[in-house]
Amino acid sequence: MSKKMLVLAVVLCLTGLAPRANAQNDAYTAIAQTAQTNGSQQVQFNFTITKWSTQDDIKQLGAILKEKGQDALLEELQKLDAGRINKMGDTGNQIAVAEKWQDGDKTVITMISARRMSLFETNSRPVSKKYPLAFLQVTLNGDGEGAGKLVSQASVKYDKKADSFRLEPYGQGATPVSSVKPLK
Repeated sequence: MSKKMLVLAVVLCLTGLAPRANAQNDAYTAIAQTAQTNGSQQVQFNFTITKWSTQDDIKQLGAILKEKGQDALLEELQKLDAGRINKMGDTGNQIAVAEKWQDGDKTVITMISARRMSLFETNSRPVSKKYPLAFLQVTLNGDGEGAGKLVSQASVKYDKKADSFRLEPYGQGATPVSSVKPLK
């Protein structure tokens, strides 16, 4: 999935154009292929969606970003609870926004969260602090299995000239996600 597809997904979520599914409490397991200086590593994680965001929720968040910027959006996202994404053995991040829609015979799920930052990062890492969001998008087949991309550190801005939202990943960009399967 390209950076353009990630940006499109964020735009759909924040503009409220993506259709909404009514199912709740969907739980999945997946593997992220992370890049390390000494090679790559596979990290297993789970995500559970307990509440799908409504179109009104999405429109309101888009308006906050457009009018007040990322800091105001982040403050609002921290109040929302649509589920949880976590590595095995970790408490993880609370999902703020969860959208689901059909793309032909595929199901696309997009999640946005305000990522956890350590006290050290908050106080000593001014560059990564500017990327307070995490973004996960998976595409599933009819059996609920599939793959996707994870952006663990990102910022989102409203571009007035283009009248659109722009997702900016920090560092290497998106991490491939594979072996997405429903938790049973």
